Amino acid sequence: MSRQQIANPKTEIRALLEGDAFREQVAKALPTHLTPDRFLRVALTAFNRTPKLYACTRESLFQSMLDLSATGLEPDGRHAHLIPYGNQCQLIIDYKGLLALAKRNGVTADAKVVREADHFEVIEDDGSGNTVINHAVNYRKARGDSFAFYCRATWQEGDNRVVSYEVMTRDEVEAVRARSKAGKSGPWVTDFDEMARKTVMRRHSKRWPLSAEIADAINKDFDTPDFARKANATSSPLFADDDQIAGAEVESQVVEGGGND
Repeated sequence: MSRQQIANPKTEIRALLEGDAFREQVAKALPTHLTPDRFLRVALTAFNRTPKLYACTRESLFQSMLDLSATGLEPDGRHAHLIPYGNQCQLIIDYKGLLALAKRNGVTADAKVVREADHFEVIEDDGSGNTVINHAVNYRKARGDSFAFYCRATWQEGDNRVVSYEVMTRDEVEAVRARSKAGKSGPWVTDFDEMARKTVMRRHSKRWPLSAEIADAINKDFDTPDFARKANATSSPLFADDDQIAGAEVESQVVEGGGND
């Protein structure tokens, strides 16, 4: 049976997700705090929440999921997202996902949006060599457009608690956006402020005490589609040949036909 004869891509994807080959690859990539069973269960929920993912190529789907498993985050719609772009799946790590990654290394961070009606003051040196930010918001009136973004991070160095800031203007963020291959589409268009938060956090993270793996995960540009790389993912043993896929699909149909989906 060829892949063209398979009428149900949803069944095919589910069969691959639940198969031993993918589970083994996920298990190799996941950190110890996250089990393959939980990761795959959350992934299936993400697929059911966004059915258009089933129309994406299996190569882009599973490459995105393997990339995500290496970070130890879940596609839960809060820390990370699997987004269909045409027939390609793109992994988007939310700024909250970046915060979770930093916290694993003892860094507590947050990023804020500064708007035109806010009171915002940056004291570069308070007399002791420290930067201080005063940010006040009046929620009783419209705040206006964003004009700056900042990140505050804290961590321990011996007996000392370090408090560190990074500030970027909107123009600085726009300059980063202009260099991005995805700057004119996707989340840069639909969720600019969220992308700006991620941008200032990424810049700030270069000064955080992070492991090489966490630093790489935070700064890797998952937001820019790289479909050429995904197209080359077929060299992975995860992607079985047509006969293997067909066999898995038929077996899955028998299982699904005997119980609830």
